[in-house]
Amino acid sequence: MKTLLKFVAVVAFSGVFGLTSCSKKSDDIEPNPTETKTPDTKMPDANTTGFYAKIDGKEYRPDLVYSLVAMPANDGYYGIYGLDSKTGDVVVIGLPYAALVGTHALTYTNYGSISLGDGSNSFSTRNEPGVGTVTITAMTKTNVEGTFTFTAYSDKGVKRTITEGKFNVPFK
Repeated sequence: MKTLLKFVAVVAFSGVFGLTSCSKKSDDIEPNPTETKTPDTKMPDANTTGFYAKIDGKEYRPDLVYSLVAMPANDGYYGIYGLDSKTGDVVVIGLPYAALVGTHALTYTNYGSISLGDGSNSFSTRNEPGVGTVTITAMTKTNVEGTFTFTAYSDKGVKRTITEGKFNVPFK
């Protein structure tokens, strides 16, 4: 009988724990499609977190945006990311720590890249003759804001052009 009571108690406790762990927390990060899908090309601005660009003339408004203080596999760099969770498309700007407020060329050292879908279609300013610029207009310990434009190439010479890029993203 005691074994049955212990079993029921464990199952009840597990059920309560499981239900409470599914509750919405105020610190959960969740895409806000209404914010990122609006036709307002001024977005993002100083009061709005976001990322916007045109890839070959087509609007790109990813639903997940952030910057990393340390880019994976790139010591000494920080990265600015716009990721569309539905398609897997990602636009990345990689800058060395010395690239603070100001305008910076995007080529091999400071770079812009695009990965479409599953990552098999990658384009970068690191592939010749990729070029562009990023302008960091504001940077704090928690946030980076600016604009960008670049032309990126695949390793087979296929070109993608990014224009009207804007970002206002938090550091993680």
